[in-house]
Amino acid sequence: MPARIVVVYDDQEFTDQLAVALRSAGHDVATFPDPLASWGALEAARLIEVLVTGMEYAPGKSNGLALARMARSKRPQIKVPFTALPEYAAHAADLGEFLAMPVSVEVTIEAITRLLDGQNKI
Repeated sequence: MPARIVVVYDDQEFTDQLAVALRSAGHDVATFPDPLASWGALEAARLIEVLVTGMEYAPGKSNGLALARMARSKRPQIKVPFTALPEYAAHAADLGEFLAMPVSVEVTIEAITRLLDGQNKI
């Protein structure tokens, strides 16, 4: 079944590859380069099942943890796979699944699939 997925990531090549793969699998995907750019879409959408985000963005930008917390306040059931350097793993513990960078599109899709199938309690 198709899922509505928002990808917030500052690596355009990774974002494009992930979006193409998810769309090829039949999912509805929206992409954004940073958390602030995505917030309006997250707030306005009726249903978003997965938020894929990094943890750190350029200076002056919000971070993925704050975005996930805001999204979770509106949509408690949203699934969140985070990508970040290994030292940030503990920060994702209660918010989502952590994927250590560098992460491949394939590993990210596997995590999304697990989360959508309910194989992760987060």
